[in-house]
Amino acid sequence: MVEIYSLEQMKMIRNQKRIERQKESAESGISTAVVYGQIVTIGDYDCDYHSWKHFIVAQIARLGFLRYVNLTGWDINELVEDLAGSDDPNDDIWLDDATKYFDAVEANY
Repeated sequence: MVEIYSLEQMKMIRNQKRIERQKESAESGISTAVVYGQIVTIGDYDCDYHSWKHFIVAQIARLGFLRYVNLTGWDINELVEDLAGSDDPNDDIWLDDATKYFDAVEANY
């Protein structure tokens, strides 16, 4: 028997599959986030992004500073200072933004 799903059901199924893929990646030691509905990888030379900061900088470039600031609530001057001054590219401030706004899942090391 063929089942017909509503648009909402299809979205829910797709979201559940994405969450499961991210969980599997995390268990394999790969951090992930979501950009335009696509899972991207974070963490190594062979990943889409080298670090959480690299990922966030790419999202700022994609969205523009003002849209990013409006999305996240950052003070633009503080954001610029933290981008320029942060020595640790995997600092929790970048992971926190990735988690809150881009459905990031950190790898289980």
